[in-house]
Amino acid sequence: MRKIAIVGLHTALTPGFNAAMSLNEALGFEAHGCEVTLYLPQTTGRDPRSWLRRAGYRSFDDLPRFGGRFDVKPLAGLADLEPADVLVWQTYNVKDVRLLPELRRPSMLRTKNVPRAFTGERARDSARVNAYLKDFDLVALSLRADQQIVRANFPDQKRRLRYVPRGFIADWLDGNGRGKVPTIGLDQAKSADTARGRGHIARLGQQLRGQWPDLRFLSVREEVDTLGSEGVPTLPLRDYYDRFLNRLWLYMPIDFEHSEHVKGLARTPDGHRMFLGLYENEIVEAQMAGALVLARRGDIPRELLMLPAVSQVESYDDEAALLEAATAHLENFAARSQLSQERARARHNHLEMARAWLAALDLVARDGAQA
Repeated sequence: MRKIAIVGLHTALTPGFNAAMSLNEALGFEAHGCEVTLYLPQTTGRDPRSWLRRAGYRSFDDLPRFGGRFDVKPLAGLADLEPADVLVWQTYNVKDVRLLPELRRPSMLRTKNVPRAFTGERARDSARVNAYLKDFDLVALSLRADQQIVRANFPDQKRRLRYVPRGFIADWLDGNGRGKVPTIGLDQAKSADTARGRGHIARLGQQLRGQWPDLRFLSVREEVDTLGSEGVPTLPLRDYYDRFLNRLWLYMPIDFEHSEHVKGLARTPDGHRMFLGLYENEIVEAQMAGALVLARRGDIPRELLMLPAVSQVESYDDEAALLEAATAHLENFAARSQLSQERARARHNHLEMARAWLAALDLVARDGAQA
């Protein structure tokens, strides 16, 4: 039985992306027969025991496991890390990085999953490859596009940089909260200029209400007055799914050029725009729940769109094109939703993620044994 140590977060204590991924990984690896421990980093200003008290739990043993059996423990250093075959670095908090160098053991492989990483520009990508492989034995690339770049430009490293699809628990993304009235969901821009980040959605919403006067909007973390939206607060994962993603007909990402994502705006060698460091789990989760997606071309990796031909517009300034695409989604919702959901669930369930990740780890371990 392979022992897996995940350094991440627990959704009942600190809801959000890192905690959600930690849980998907823990349950996925367990389903493949692994013994899993989730370690919560204890670093400057980050105390898992205080999170526990604040959430109303007496001990880490009392935390929900969502059908799993994994342990949950605090981690202040190597002494707290029990023997493991694999360490999954799931935290992205900069305060936790100081722990990473000491979490090494001769027989333990270290791995992490990364968002969009490469542009195809060899010099830039080479620096990132070297940085990744300095810290990790295996880098799980969440995009096939990144794996293709590695195979073309860095073939000697293709066994240590391998595609592993991000996976989510399909049974929790069932769309059962979806009503008969079309409902559009949007996130909050990660910047001070939230109004510009969601401006294209606000304009579209006003136009769509001409045909669907009862159209509803759900917005993450705050209400949007111009849309009359219902605000969805930060919640533990399953509550968040039920309050937000499972109710949607259509999910629209904010304009990343008006959020902190703009720091990752880059160009491929052939001139196509992309956002490095971006994956946007909600794009996949929404489609698994049966919602459709509408985004500007180049913002979301094409392979994450289950219906790419009808889910992209060239510009958010082209209001007519945006209205036409959104209207087509809503008018053809039933058929498109079923097809999109089937594809998303087949590609991005947490069992397939764990299977691919374990297979990649096997190759790295075999290479190490033969060296």
